[in-house]
Amino acid sequence: MADEIDRAQEYEATLREAEIRNAATVTTKAVYTGFCLSCGQPIAEHGRRWCDASCRDDWERIGK
Repeated sequence: MADEIDRAQEYEATLREAEIRNAATVTTKAVYTGFCLSCGQPIAEHGRRWCDASCRDDWERIGK
């Protein structure tokens, strides 16, 4: 019985480690919304996601 419990605990630990690794690599994709993804200001130019480089850098640094 102890062997089964040990294997189950090892399996659970392996799954938890994999989930932590996956969560650390998941990022939100920056998609065009018509507003700066960092500060929320309207952007008239289609396809542009940030109003300036500073907002882009902030968004990337925070890892949104």
